[in-house]
Amino acid sequence: MAIKKRKINILLLGETGVGKSTFINAFVNYLKFDTLNDAKIGILEVLIASKFSIMENNFDIKTIQIGDEDTNEKLDTVGMSATQGCKSYVFKVNNKFIRLIDTPGIGDTRGIDQDKKNFDNILKYIGYYKYLNGICILLKPNQSRLNVVFKFCIQELLSHLHKSAKDNIVFCFTNARGTFYRPGDTLPALKSQLNELKKSSGVEIKINKDTMYCFDNESFRFLSAIKGGISFTKDDEKSFAESWERSVNESFKLVSYLTSITPHKTNDTLSLNHARKIVLLLCEPLAKIGQNIHTNISLIRDQQIMIENSSQSIEQLEERLYIPHIDLVSKQLGHPRTVCTSSKCIDILNLGETNSKIVNHKTHCHPHCYLSNVEPNVLNNPALLECFVMSDEICRNCGCRWNNHMHVMIEHKEVIKKIVDKNVENQISEKKSDQEKKKAVIEDKQKRIDQLTKEQQEITDINVKFAQFLSQSAIAIFNNAYLDYLDHFIEQEKLKKCADPDNYDDKILKGIKTSKKEYMEKIEILKKAIAKKDPTVQPVSPEDVFNLEQRLYTLPINGQTLKNIKDEAERSVNNSFKYREKCYSFSGEGSFMTRVISVISFIRSFNPFNFL
Repeated sequence: MAIKKRKINILLLGETGVGKSTFINAFVNYLKFDTLNDAKIGILEVLIASKFSIMENNFDIKTIQIGDEDTNEKLDTVGMSATQGCKSYVFKVNNKFIRLIDTPGIGDTRGIDQDKKNFDNILKYIGYYKYLNGICILLKPNQSRLNVVFKFCIQELLSHLHKSAKDNIVFCFTNARGTFYRPGDTLPALKSQLNELKKSSGVEIKINKDTMYCFDNESFRFLSAIKGGISFTKDDEKSFAESWERSVNESFKLVSYLTSITPHKTNDTLSLNHARKIVLLLCEPLAKIGQNIHTNISLIRDQQIMIENSSQSIEQLEERLYIPHIDLVSKQLGHPRTVCTSSKCIDILNLGETNSKIVNHKTHCHPHCYLSNVEPNVLNNPALLECFVMSDEICRNCGCRWNNHMHVMIEHKEVIKKIVDKNVENQISEKKSDQEKKKAVIEDKQKRIDQLTKEQQEITDINVKFAQFLSQSAIAIFNNAYLDYLDHFIEQEKLKKCADPDNYDDKILKGIKTSKKEYMEKIEILKKAIAKKDPTVQPVSPEDVFNLEQRLYTLPINGQTLKNIKDEAERSVNNSFKYREKCYSFSGEGSFMTRVISVISFIRSFNPFNFL
């Protein structure tokens, strides 16, 4: 059972409670001891502290604890992932290094907010390694139906991985003794989920003998119980001895397979997720800028009509010669805030002396909300169910349902600016009649409208490119957040119209709806072209995403404002993160492993490849 490569990196992922920590402890002992009898005689290797209860022959309950609890493991917290952060366990087998990367369980009872934070931390953590030989998804073999957590686990995981990782994904079934060392009822449910994935993204994750491995964590618990002084019958021991040997064979088969395939370059996944973060950070600013563009066009058209219909001379209209422009000034809040967006909890205010309206979220239901990693300015965000003010899906502060609320981390303030074009002033002075002068002013304002329209078109086209990148690069398709934000601002405009129907310009609402329609039409055209493998559709790389981002910042009117908003958004979500890695070597006479010699903790600056 030779292991070919010298450094083998294996990422472990799975639901909370699937037995990941037990699997790690069992795995290292399966690779050390060929038989249960060898393991009984030898020294039990414990990488992760663990404990469980077992009934003795006299029906008393005894707690078996192995290893010493550390700050990364919470053994007594029911429902919460026992593993609190990412940690690597490195050990030597046949002069080769195997690194098992342990991760927090998905489906933590602390909620979606914690799951998203965990995924973000996992992505940061694997950035320290150049490649992953395997991505092992641990599953229980007896789940006949896919629950919400199971779906979230698979979909959230796959949406973060680059398509190049699909060939490195394997499925490890724990506690498989009860299903005769087969995947059991979980397999049909898993196949169904992966078939849906193939239909939606065109990515096929293979399910066959090379990608499925069945282990029995119970044989390791049996060994731990024996070491803890629990006695068993010979029949029990015979049964678990067979289980141990099966798991030993599966362990070596798994390692052999993972070293026979091309490793996944983590930079592919990290580039995808870095680009994804850029796209998600830009979604709300781009939609907000789009709303602002249509409002500015409305203001300029009002001035065009007023000048065209006025009987006053151009000199008398001097105060109207400027181009009105609503700019956005963004301010980062010192803390996240939960606000209500229902009609009874907001104010619709006039913007200066114009007829333009702004929405004021006056009802701060939870002014200092400490939920993190909640996407800001998004309605219907289930993570907000865990906000302190929510009780049975109702806000205790305002009485509205949870789905009327959203998280805000940045305040956008609309500011009216007056833009005076000196070239237009010179043109006016050269004209003889008032009619010619008025025409020059109206044409100047039309140029501004054309510029704004062009910028909106550029924003739409770049957003389509962003969507293409996410579609072609990720294993599972992301939700289209840009559309969600457009819908949000469409609802805002409807509220403004209801507040003052006589003075509201319907062209603003119509303009945003048109932008949404054009975007959706282009997305559909793109989807069909990709499905047909149209050679004219060029792939969008992470580098292209970064270049498109810079193109947005060069927009003459809205580029700098957009960059300012994005920078504020980025500053509000940046967090520092520390990592720890434990390295083991096991020694012992007659064993190919060596005993524990060191524990190494490191932060960002530590490069684990310098150690190996």
